[in-house]
Amino acid sequence: MRKIYYLKVLFFALIISCVDRYVVPNDIASQNNSQFGAGDTTYLQIKPVWDAAYGIEQPEDISIAQDGRVFVADRGNNSILVFDQNGERPEGYNRLTNIQDGEGAMLNPIDVDIDKKMNVFFIDGSQRIFLWNQYWSDIAIAKVSKSAKFNHIASDVDTTVDAGSEVWLSLLNSQDWNMVSVQMDYDQAVIDSLMDPHLFYDGRDTMNIDLDIFYQTDSSKFNAITAPSDKENMVYVTDNFGGVNNQYRIIEIDFYRSLLLELANGDTVWSFMGRFGSTVKGFGTGAGTVNGPLGLDVDYQGNLYYTQVGDYFPAHMIIPNFSGDFAVYTSGFQPGADDIMEADRFSNAEDIAVDNNKNIYVVDNVNRDVTVFNSYGDFFKKVGYGQDSLKILTEPVAATVDQNGVLYVCDRSDGSIYRFRLSNELNEDIIQED
Repeated sequence: MRKIYYLKVLFFALIISCVDRYVVPNDIASQNNSQFGAGDTTYLQIKPVWDAAYGIEQPEDISIAQDGRVFVADRGNNSILVFDQNGERPEGYNRLTNIQDGEGAMLNPIDVDIDKKMNVFFIDGSQRIFLWNQYWSDIAIAKVSKSAKFNHIASDVDTTVDAGSEVWLSLLNSQDWNMVSVQMDYDQAVIDSLMDPHLFYDGRDTMNIDLDIFYQTDSSKFNAITAPSDKENMVYVTDNFGGVNNQYRIIEIDFYRSLLLELANGDTVWSFMGRFGSTVKGFGTGAGTVNGPLGLDVDYQGNLYYTQVGDYFPAHMIIPNFSGDFAVYTSGFQPGADDIMEADRFSNAEDIAVDNNKNIYVVDNVNRDVTVFNSYGDFFKKVGYGQDSLKILTEPVAATVDQNGVLYVCDRSDGSIYRFRLSNELNEDIIQED
């Protein structure tokens, strides 16, 4: 039986730099509490700020991979910039700089996320999703599938098909056919295209237009993307196309096998393309509906969180129910009962992030701060203020939280990444600078 091996990544975490005039030791313990408490005091800024000196120009989004590395979608640089948690740029990520599409046009990434297979997904505001795989880059692709023999399970009929054709894709993803043998070959052009950031999903493809019959898939405008940790073969995007039909929605994009790859170490892995799955939630004005979406995230249980500019509620959480023939998503927060649903808390809820304990961080680029809620949607604290309650941030547009509870915030106007942490997690063995 053929075995397909996937990347296993060990978690690691490292926090250094200084807070005001103090240095945080490398081995400081993470509190990792499921709920905030009265003794959590306030958020302190971790310095230095990552700015132009770190090569950052116009950060639009930020995400943290399982190995702790920080990925920044920098629209100004046409790049996904990668940092260690100490701010250093590791080697091996050159293909993510000065990114171009398949026709040679420069790409302006506006959102990025990483799944458990180390697939780095990013979008550019169009109907497309792009992909780069860190594991393939580290190991290198040696061969790609050229053809294969398939066996029809019911009739026991064999057929041989060349890779890349519509029949190939159909049989490769069918439950009625098994691949019984495959011919691998060295194809430099195909290998180079897969090693570079490449197109994963395009709403203009006939397959996706046919599957998404109620919407204008070819005109979608994706402005946020997230990859769930509980399911490995899908991503979610927000569609902010709008128009007369109010095409505001959250979409599930499924993985669709496209090629079999043999890596330089002998491992065999699948290459995937994206295929339209379903509209998870569509337009509306009530709790759990979509109206001008802006930010999107998913927690470890598969609950989706999003922000929007349309009526009436800026921040939402929807919970999936998979008990029926298809998933049904219902609102996890209710107006009048949960603080996070109070519209007057936000001027413009630009982005939303969820940590491993389901605490929620809402980025407001007009109020120039981040509002933090616990997993029940109760207000906890504001982030982005320094001495004398002066605002530190200029135009925050995105946030993420690492394994140690450090909050990273993209500031578009400053061209910077700011970092914050609760002060009660910094009060043990603090070393003063010389």
